[in-house]
Amino acid sequence: MLWVSSNLYSKDKTSDSIYKNEIKEFNKILDNINKDIKSEEKQINFLKNSLINNDISSAKLLVELINQDDGHFKIVLADIMINGKRVYNKSNLSDKKLTIFNDASDPGMYTFNFKLVVKGAGYGFFTYMKAYKFTINRTINVEVPSIGKSKIRFIIYKNKSGDSSKNPASMLGIKVKVL
Repeated sequence: MLWVSSNLYSKDKTSDSIYKNEIKEFNKILDNINKDIKSEEKQINFLKNSLINNDISSAKLLVELINQDDGHFKIVLADIMINGKRVYNKSNLSDKKLTIFNDASDPGMYTFNFKLVVKGAGYGFFTYMKAYKFTINRTINVEVPSIGKSKIRFIIYKNKSGDSSKNPASMLGIKVKVL
């Protein structure tokens, strides 16, 4: 008859449970790797299909200037720069909606500098408004994604809470929409 020391048996049981735990941990790691691989496969298939359908060859950026003011002010100069490079500089603008930039662009962060010179239109009783001229400067940063379009709308509108008797410029509201 063979006698096994109880000390030896407990060591074997302990090492057996250690190996089982290590195998469980290893299996968890493998499961996480498999999840990551499936996620990457989905992303690759999405990109592949988008490229095949010509949905993305690069990002697209659209910048618009929209004058929604009721005719109280005219834009006499629009000077727009993207990352320090002038992309638009025109004076005496009559259109209510202007496309400033509509082109393919690399994905990443962009800095837009808008400089608008606005003058009072002065019609009817309000002819004194023609004397008012002021400059609007606005800088915004926009992240252009690697897929799809980014739109930036620089919108001028009539500010109903503005007081023209104290400050005619307060009649004009400016908002920037990033879509």
